Amino acid sequence: MSWKRVQAGSDVLSQYTKKKPVDAIAELIWNSLDAEADEVVVDIETASIGVSQDEAAHVVSVTVTDNGHGITPNIADSTFTVLGNSWKKGLNGRSLNGLCAIHGQEGRGRFFAYSLGHQVKWTTVSQPTELDHKVRIEISGDSSHIEGFEISEPVVSDKSLGTTVKVNVEQGRPLSALLSDDVHSNLAAIFAPHLLYNPDLSVKFDGVKIDPRPFIIGEPRDVTFNLSSPEVFDLIERPILTLVDWNDEMRTAPGVVLCTAEGAYLLELEKTAPPGNVKTTAYLKWSKWATSGSELLMVRTQHPEVINWAIDTLKEHVAARSAEIQVSIIEELKQVDAYPYADQILDPLELAEREMFDLVAVTARSALRSKNPRQVTMTAQLLRVALQERPEELDRILEEAFSLSIEERRDLAQLLNHSSLSAIVGAATEVTKRMELLAGLRHIIYDPDVSDELREVDQLHPLIKDNTWVFGEVWQLAASEKTLKTIIRGVVDSSVVLEDELELFLAEEPKGDRRRIDLLLQRTHQGPGNVKHRLVVELKRPSTELGFAEYNQINGYANRLSSSQGLGPSKWTYILIGSGIKEELKSQMEQTDRNWGHLVKNDQFDLFITTWGRLIDECESRYNFYREQLKSSATVDESINRMRERYEHLLPNPRTPTES
Repeated sequence: MSWKRVQAGSDVLSQYTKKKPVDAIAELIWNSLDAEADEVVVDIETASIGVSQDEAAHVVSVTVTDNGHGITPNIADSTFTVLGNSWKKGLNGRSLNGLCAIHGQEGRGRFFAYSLGHQVKWTTVSQPTELDHKVRIEISGDSSHIEGFEISEPVVSDKSLGTTVKVNVEQGRPLSALLSDDVHSNLAAIFAPHLLYNPDLSVKFDGVKIDPRPFIIGEPRDVTFNLSSPEVFDLIERPILTLVDWNDEMRTAPGVVLCTAEGAYLLELEKTAPPGNVKTTAYLKWSKWATSGSELLMVRTQHPEVINWAIDTLKEHVAARSAEIQVSIIEELKQVDAYPYADQILDPLELAEREMFDLVAVTARSALRSKNPRQVTMTAQLLRVALQERPEELDRILEEAFSLSIEERRDLAQLLNHSSLSAIVGAATEVTKRMELLAGLRHIIYDPDVSDELREVDQLHPLIKDNTWVFGEVWQLAASEKTLKTIIRGVVDSSVVLEDELELFLAEEPKGDRRRIDLLLQRTHQGPGNVKHRLVVELKRPSTELGFAEYNQINGYANRLSSSQGLGPSKWTYILIGSGIKEELKSQMEQTDRNWGHLVKNDQFDLFITTWGRLIDECESRYNFYREQLKSSATVDESINRMRERYEHLLPNPRTPTES
């Protein structure tokens, strides 16, 4: 056994010993896979201080065993003693025998083992090319002498090729993450693209095979980079984005992950997916990524077009999937008669309550998808009671409908304390923010000291496009459909600016120009039966009163768009908004078979005309009930001030007396 000093200072080496436990385990597994192992086994040995094995259990050792090609004596001497001098660098991105892509070649992964414990021993059997027999060597390291390793002399061996890494863990080392219930799902998320691409590989952690498939909903979907920018790079090989939707058993999952072309994990670029009550990971696979850590950190500046495309694609996917889940949950509840609301609701308070229920149901979908119809009905009723905040009804529901015992009620109360409270608090916060936005909208549109200074392009429109719930909750989860831009632009007047054109419009406007224009935004969500529901809203400048000219204009848009041959089956909703209604049109706003302002209703589309004031009134009627239940004492001025703070960059300041 001879001592080999690493050509780096201990302070430099120590920075590689602070990996999170799961990430350190993953690095050891990657080392095995890079050695062309098709079987990797991670064993965790625990001990307990107390009487119970489950009580105060702690990790005492971690062992990683593989059947790869092992570490030859020459590689041990040349690479274990130099930081960054990995044997993998000369392999051109492939493993020794070309069987798979290499994950890393930084030459520092061996030091990550010290993130798990203070002593590490590699026992490895290899077949050097210059010998006709296999040899075994041992490499030992201790964190107290991190600046070197002891490497034994090679001895002849008749054992199978492979490497065993054993890490001894000193008492007090916090490795509880390796004993948690979600360690397998965390590892599954890390290795998902690689294991899916290489189904013959077997990786086991503490006796359980790491398999991403049980955590995946449906089939992973590949999206190929389809933008073109010759000045960025030559797209001989296009990046591929693999979207993996996780079920509720996957507690946490990264958002965007950079991978090699074959799915080897390189860098977690976005830690979580965009908001949407779903868990999805986008694995961005490309052979052009750099493999060094420092260069990987520069990918946002080196390849912004690819990165932005991946993030935008993930956002659109999450929004569409959230909308689909909401629709499917409501349909499932209706099929088993568990949906607690009637199809036709005239009371605006109950309608607002139903819309909030539909939103919260997405978060509570695991409980609402039980195989027991009775349990589903009970959960739906409890969720409705929680939204109503009428606790006096709870006992009647439990006792009369379900005959639960006192003990069962106590158990249920404990479940509610841990599972529903955060959802209710989140819903209450969202309601408060929406009430403040409505108060602020009324102020900036109808207060002459503010509305005269309001610009539609870069102030009013951003407020509306980010809060499309004002037209109905389902549209808040919907996304702008890029493919519609060309079709819509071929129909609407050139004076109308589309949402996708705003940046270009603003860039072309002379500085200080306050030209008043009309704006149009559109949203799409997938409905039942794969029918797309499309919303088109024309935002007239707040000073515009709506008459026959404006009605004929949007009605013409509606007829042409709804019958477009370039789109599949769709249900359209058109909304025209202005400050008031001219006398010539007022008689048309009342229809005997529909609500005020619902001027056209047919199989292809619905057309609504409304005013800013009436739209705000209808939204407030939906949320006033919740505000009363929250016992909010905030004044209108306080709400406006908070809304101004939240959207300070979008709103004009009111004029002072000297300015007027």
